[in-house]
Amino acid sequence: MNAPCSASGKLISVAPVSDRRIGRGVALVAGHRPALLLSAFVASLFLFAVAPAFAQRTTLADGLKAAVLRADETRLYAMLAADTGALDDMLAADCLYVHSTGAAQTKAQLLHALKTGTFKYTSLRYTAPPLVRLYGGEAAVITGTMQLEVQLPDGKSAKPTVVVTAVYVMLNDRWQLASYQSTNAPAK
Repeated sequence: MNAPCSASGKLISVAPVSDRRIGRGVALVAGHRPALLLSAFVASLFLFAVAPAFAQRTTLADGLKAAVLRADETRLYAMLAADTGALDDMLAADCLYVHSTGAAQTKAQLLHALKTGTFKYTSLRYTAPPLVRLYGGEAAVITGTMQLEVQLPDGKSAKPTVVVTAVYVMLNDRWQLASYQSTNAPAK
């Protein structure tokens, strides 16, 4: 007996409806064997079962990154407003803040400088969306380039473009800034 062929002459795999190895309702498919169809079906079930797990991981990471970015944005607004009360909660107790001039300040020194008006930020903005890298859900590093404007004690203002690195850690159920460093960006 000759195997059934399609109009183009390709072999048609036939799986009888009563074939218990494959199951009921297997259709005729030109050029394919029933075993391959079953393999493809099993593979697609595997992908549908595994894909949500990968999507969930991505969603969790995206959620953590968004939370870190919100903490950073809130910190920037508090710095613009010189809101030392809010900043006290946002900065880790051992926070080290290094300015683009190389001056390093502890948390207490930074809060004091903002409170007394030693310098006042009038503009803080990223030039492009910053990059956030997560480390185990307990630490995150933000890197990016910022344009800022700061009023100095002598009344002059500086408008540097700086490359920044901000390290956030999860402490007391919130993201807190542990370390900050800015460096003058290279001239373009």
